Amino acid sequence: MRVALKIAYDGGAFFGHQRQPDRRTVEGECLAALRAGKVVQDPLESFFRSASRTDRGVSAVGNVIAFDSALRPDAVVGVFNNHAQGVWAWACSDVPPTFHPRHAIERWYRYHLYGDLRVDSLREVGALFLGDRDFRSFTSEPLVGPFALNRLEVRRDRDAIVVDVRAGSFRRGMVRRIVAAMVAFARGEVALDTVRTALEGRRHDFGLASAPPLFLMDVTYGFPFRIVRKPKAFDEWGALEIDASLRLRWLRSIRESVLSSNSRESSRT
Repeated sequence: MRVALKIAYDGGAFFGHQRQPDRRTVEGECLAALRAGKVVQDPLESFFRSASRTDRGVSAVGNVIAFDSALRPDAVVGVFNNHAQGVWAWACSDVPPTFHPRHAIERWYRYHLYGDLRVDSLREVGALFLGDRDFRSFTSEPLVGPFALNRLEVRRDRDAIVVDVRAGSFRRGMVRRIVAAMVAFARGEVALDTVRTALEGRRHDFGLASAPPLFLMDVTYGFPFRIVRKPKAFDEWGALEIDASLRLRWLRSIRESVLSSNSRESSRT
């Protein structure tokens, strides 16, 4: 039986996604967990594959891995979560023997922006990326022929601005370079025509936006995944959420204390 799992991970805990002999990576951790649980022994024999090889620092909510297994998909989720460290499986599907997770209908990435940026300016420049465009300035990989995004949406979400980008596939660094160009325009550092001519094929380096604010939200196919609620994963997510909340409260307390002390000092002088 061939099994596909949806996995989540914090990209900051790994040296990228692709296996490396002397580094902790997402694929390496997945294979270590599957081997420890006796689900997979040889990644070649089990045809182990990943949907997206996220860059170092990029996190995932719904990346996908697939492999051959003798266990039922829901049982694999439990075994995987019992052995994996920092990667969690939360949904599964049994798939055809020839299924390759890279052959997806759509990939959805979300970038988080902070600071004083105008949403309408980001939307204005973001509209240029829709339709068939020349993306050679927006990836470090060779790109032949036009490329198209399915959607690019910008909205404010509480304390951040989120940029949602969807396409059937992406090239290396593409979302981060698109965001870098959008931010450069919103800050008045480049003209709209500069971005437009870059998308017509004229080379321009807009830089590369930071990796940690980028999440791979989902990878979709022509079939549903079954959500599998395992207590271990939910307990670990809950503990991480509390830790993050406490760290945020600590940072806010520092800021409030510094501002309060500064105010007192000012009033004395």
